[in-house]
Parts: sequence; C-alpha cells; structure tokens
Amino acid sequence: MKIVADTNLYGVQTTFERIGELVLVPGRELNKSHLKDAEVLLVRSITRVDADLLEASSIKFVGTFTSGADHIDNTYLENKGIAFADAKGSNANAVVDYCFAALAYCIKMKSLVLEDCKVGIVGGGHVGGLFAEKLRRLNVEVLICDPPLQDSVTEPALEKYCPIEAIMQCDVVSLHVPLTKDNEHATYGLLNFERLSALPQSALLINTCRGSVVDENALVELLNQRSDLTCIVDVWENEPVTNSALVQRVDIATPHIAGYSMEAKRTAMVRIFEQIQKKFGLPVQSQTICEKDKEVKITGNLKEDPWAIVLELFPLCSLSEKFKESHKHENIADAFDQLRRNMVGRKEFNEIMLPRTNLTEMQRVVLQVLGVKFY
Repeated sequence: MKIVADTNLYGVQTTFERIGELVLVPGRELNKSHLKDAEVLLVRSITRVDADLLEASSIKFVGTFTSGADHIDNTYLENKGIAFADAKGSNANAVVDYCFAALAYCIKMKSLVLEDCKVGIVGGGHVGGLFAEKLRRLNVEVLICDPPLQDSVTEPALEKYCPIEAIMQCDVVSLHVPLTKDNEHATYGLLNFERLSALPQSALLINTCRGSVVDENALVELLNQRSDLTCIVDVWENEPVTNSALVQRVDIATPHIAGYSMEAKRTAMVRIFEQIQKKFGLPVQSQTICEKDKEVKITGNLKEDPWAIVLELFPLCSLSEKFKESHKHENIADAFDQLRRNMVGRKEFNEIMLPRTNLTEMQRVVLQVLGVKFY
C-alpha cells in the first residue's frame, strides 16, 4: 500500500512506514503527480482535496489530521466511494488552553474581571463545549449559540441555546464553529459589520476557528472606530498570507497555533491510523502506535497570581509580537509557516505539574480547572 503524506504531519514517518510505502511531500506543494499508484492520502488544512487533486488517482482513503474539514470536498469523496476520516475534537484541550490564555491576557493587561463577565460561545461542539464547561466550573455565566446542534436535539436539552444576537451582547465572544458556505446555517462571514458593531463597550472577541467566519475588512473598520474593543485572532481568511492591516490592529495576533500541541497531534495521528487499519483490514499493532509524553514538572519560583502563571505557560504576548514583527520584514507566508513549526513542542495545561508555591487554595482551583496538576 502506497501512502502519500504531508511531510509536517506529527509522527507520520515512524507510524505509517510500518504499514506501507510512505512518500512524504510538503503540504503546500502536494499535487496530483504525487498520487500515482497511491491508495492513502494524509493531509493538513493547507492542502485542498477535491476533484482537481484526486481525479484519475487510485486513492481509496483520505485522512486529515485536523478538526476542521473545509479543505475537503466531502461530496466528491462520497460520490467516488473514497473513505474519509478527520481528527475532530483532537485539539479541543489545546484550543481551550489558548482561549484561557486570551482571558488571562485581558485579566492582566485590560483589568477584565472574569467572574463579572458573561461569555458568549458560538459553536458548542468539542471545543466550545469544553470551554463552556470549564468556564462554568469557575462560576462564569456562559451562553451558547449553535443552531445545527440545537436542531439535532431530539430530547429536552439541558443546554438552553441562544440566538447570535444574544451572543453579540456578551462581554466576551469566542468563536468555535466549522467554516460552512452552502447550508442553512452557513458560517462564512457570520460576523459582518452589523453584528460586530453590536459588541458592548470594552468587549473581547476571540477567533480560533476559521478566519472567514469574520468579515476581516469589517473588523478592521470597526477597530479603527472603537478603541475600547479587545480582539485576539489566531485564524485568517487567506492563510498563510494574512490581512496585514488586521494583524497590526488586533491586540493579539498568532499564526493559527491555538490547536497546536504535542498531545493534539498525537491524538489526531492515532485516530487516523486506527481508521486506516479498519478500512484496509490491517492487523492491530501490538506495539504502541505513539506513546503519550510524560507530564512536565516545572520547578523554581512562579508568580503568585494564577492568571500570570497561565501567561507564563502560554506566552501569548511574545508570540504575538513575533508574528506582528514578521509582517514588517519577512515573506508573510514563509514566516507564518515557520512560526507554526516553532510551536511543535508545546505542552497542554493538563500535561504540566507545578509546585504548590505560595498560591492559595482558591488560586490553585483556577489552575486545576484549566488542567494543571500540582506536586
């Protein structure tokens, strides 16, 4: 079995070369010429998988190591009988860590009082649902808007879903929807100028899903009019080329790294590997596919404020500074990809152990909700 895979997929060589002939190609360079005689194609979100790529190929299985699948033409795959698997939910913890780092930034730099805030979440799936759960454990009021999820409920739901208009009145708005264009609840351009303008005074907007969910030009226009708003953006409409005006205007800008962590990549890889085993009837590997990394024990003096510790564990400010600086001096696309590669060793909060230090029990509870352990 010949497998063609993106060179930058985590664990791809050591894992997949044991079940077939493995050909590695940079994701942005992958084209139909690489697929000759291949049966399996493994990609990231940077590779568009559609008829143009697959026509005349012998591909029987496509796997994307990502939660989002807007780069995949599922209709084409279904019509051709090509099996498909994604890694939906594998990066949920990683993205939620990013969102809490965003909140920590506003708590420390913008005097945000989290317990006084109402947080509106657009998209209540793997990521949005986990974010809501942790916020509620911190006694934060949370509203969720998710029309597809609401429509799918057949029994009385515990969650009371809200319209998007109610979400846009919240103190914090966080976006966690897939990018869709051709359905009843399309999310492309969901936050246009009118909806963005409804944000209340000193609101915080976080986008970690897809850049095109927000009208980027409308957001630039609004931010130029309203200095009271805080905006933290990790995703961009035309990645890896980004809207430089928006990059420089938002408070925190990062190159699509919210879901980048070692554990998220490992989970995605294991999930796709298992689906390939199932599809091709391969024997279950007795050897562990990829062992989970050990928890990291951090020693030394830590700051006494839990939110300051969060920013030490996830240094959003310095990451943003590097990204913004790259737009002044470097090829934007190359810098985007390089900064993402630099995040390869990132640990999720639930893989970190901290000394109890001088934190109070209440302060430790905040970090424990985020997943941090203590020794």
